Amino acid sequence: MIINNLNELLIPDADRKSQPLDNFNTQSDTTSVYFRDLEKHLVNHIKSADIVLGAVAWLTSYSVLDALAQDDKEVVFVIQKEDFLRPDIGAKNDFKETLRKKHNKLKNSLTRYDFEGTILPNMSYAGDPSIDPVTCVGNINNAKAAAFPRMHNKFIIFAKKDIDYDVPDDPESGSRMKISPYAVWTGSFNITKNAGMSFENALYITDMTIVNAYYQEFSQITALSESLNWFKDWVEPQWRIGT
Repeated sequence: MIINNLNELLIPDADRKSQPLDNFNTQSDTTSVYFRDLEKHLVNHIKSADIVLGAVAWLTSYSVLDALAQDDKEVVFVIQKEDFLRPDIGAKNDFKETLRKKHNKLKNSLTRYDFEGTILPNMSYAGDPSIDPVTCVGNINNAKAAAFPRMHNKFIIFAKKDIDYDVPDDPESGSRMKISPYAVWTGSFNITKNAGMSFENALYITDMTIVNAYYQEFSQITALSESLNWFKDWVEPQWRIGT
């Protein structure tokens, strides 16, 4: 029998009916671990956040993209440059067009200056401070090498919009908006439909030491990113430290 969703496999039993897989999703004070229904849990976490930041190899799950596009959510994702339009499982002929449309529905009004405490405010500070909702980083494997370096991360940061009361309520003083990260999602789970049918795992972590480490790493990867409409096969950051 062919079963496409590995999570629906049964464990053979010699003495009785084959057994379904147990669900060992569990949580502690600062960490939740997921082995089943990962996409559903990720979507729920996205719905609770004001700001969602991610460094993920692929972003092709329609369910996740639809959740990211809801309300006035601020979204900034960096994805792997090489093959972000690689068809997902069950993709139709219009997959690339549909994916582009879903990317275009994502919104972000955050600027590099809003990422206080990271490297981003120092990048091309005399230039346009805006950040596209989806950018990319990496190289193109034109030689079709069997092994090739990639931006292969799979982490997503959830944050709230807060008011920074240390900044005067004066338009000339800059934004009073403050990004307050509170959790990170990480693990083996690619943000694809195929991953939802695979054996995967994810951790949802609220320990602020860990969350802040991921926030800083996200900022560094974003500093190296470039437009999805890239022009060069090799990494070509759109900004630099300084002017």
